[in-house]
Amino acid sequence: MAKYRLHHSLGRRHVIRHLYFWAKKHFSDQKICPHQKVTDAMLVALLLSRLVFKHPFPSIWWNILKEDRPGLPSYTQAYTRGIKLLPLLEHVASPAQPCTEVVVDSMPLPICRPKRTHLCQFPGAKWGFGTQGEFFGYKLHAWVTPGGQIVQYVIRPANLHDVTVSYELNLRWPEFEGPTIIGDKGYCCLGYVYPPKKNTRYDTGWRESRHPKIRKRIEIVFSALVEAQIRSAQTKTLGSLKLRVVLAVLAHNLARPKRRIPLSQSAYFDQYQILLSSFRKESK
Repeated sequence: MAKYRLHHSLGRRHVIRHLYFWAKKHFSDQKICPHQKVTDAMLVALLLSRLVFKHPFPSIWWNILKEDRPGLPSYTQAYTRGIKLLPLLEHVASPAQPCTEVVVDSMPLPICRPKRTHLCQFPGAKWGFGTQGEFFGYKLHAWVTPGGQIVQYVIRPANLHDVTVSYELNLRWPEFEGPTIIGDKGYCCLGYVYPPKKNTRYDTGWRESRHPKIRKRIEIVFSALVEAQIRSAQTKTLGSLKLRVVLAVLAHNLARPKRRIPLSQSAYFDQYQILLSSFRKESK
């Protein structure tokens, strides 16, 4: 099992402690019954720790955690409790917040290889088309801020068009205070900012000076989700797929570095005037 231990700059205890402090704000930190081995807050922290360390196998990671914590339940019990916490996890993963601009896009979530689709009995899975060709499964549609935070997402069958699912995402548009939605050419309709096609006769709002850089952010976010094993083919039910996705989204948002917003020239001038006036008062 030593070959599955991945290197990280922080220790497991340090990471789990920070995740536990965050989880206590949203989940219960009290045991419901005497034989309950771990609280909901600690369970969520332990499940998220695997994605922070980018470990590919949940059951093996759980066995590694049990070496330091012998009182933990089995992985089957932890997985069952995680499925029960799924509605609350999805609510915590996409809270309403003010946004100025968001980027919308979709990524494939294949649930098996194409040659095994005739044997697959996954409920609701359909054939779809992505940038890498046809696949069988679902699609993840998400809103991502220019800073890299996933503010909301939905999982829908792969045969649905991106614009069709984006209307479902737009139902929460007032909760985010009406942000500008930036998409690619697949979102060619009114209300979106997208690259104009050759036969486009009106201004789509696309500006080559800034919008390509903003759209690149969602591609970076999707690459991080793929690295977190969000496309693993070891998914058997829709509930397990949703649990895998929501944990990856929460881990990405929690591990996202805080970007410092650069000050404009006028802001630098105001700070200079304040420092200069304070220096003059001290000199007097």
